[in-house]
Amino acid sequence: MMDALLSWRPSSWLEWLLLYILPGAVMAIFILFIAWRDRPTEFVRGITRLLSKETSLVDRLKEFLIYCFAISCVLLGWPGFMIYYYRHRIDEKANQAWQALPDFDCAPEYLVSQVNPIDAEIASYVVDPLGAVPPLPFGHLNAGWVNFLSDMTDDADEMWSFYIPKGGKTGKYQFETTSETRGYARVRDGKILAEFITERD
Repeated sequence: MMDALLSWRPSSWLEWLLLYILPGAVMAIFILFIAWRDRPTEFVRGITRLLSKETSLVDRLKEFLIYCFAISCVLLGWPGFMIYYYRHRIDEKANQAWQALPDFDCAPEYLVSQVNPIDAEIASYVVDPLGAVPPLPFGHLNAGWVNFLSDMTDDADEMWSFYIPKGGKTGKYQFETTSETRGYARVRDGKILAEFITERD
């Protein structure tokens, strides 16, 4: 029996057609199963009947014809549906990866030079005779600076200064900046992992 199936070859156009639509038939059965599984419950159908008019015979006939047309399209055009499905999956995965990206202002093209954290702190002290600014690195921004430094736990982490000119494209959504922006970025293997903005005009 198995040998007969393996040695079988289509001998007419009808057999070739049946062989062609076989994957489409499997796909149509799968789609009908999904539609049946996701059908409204009896409770929802009862509520729908109460809130709206009963489905007429003409509406049911229209629905049946729509299903017949859809199944015919799947049977004959299943290669196109397969291509669309895989392209949709690829686009969906790419979109999920894009959504997972951090939304930093800084981008690799705005990195200026690698900086020693100690040198950055020394250069950040502001002497305020009135005492309005605390005598700490980056003044009022010191808490953010401490949090920024605390995440630099990997030996491969580097600190870079960055400068974004006015009108530069920033973030995942590529918004144009309305002012110049300066700060520091935590970089590992060329990838920006965090940023600390020190100046925005």
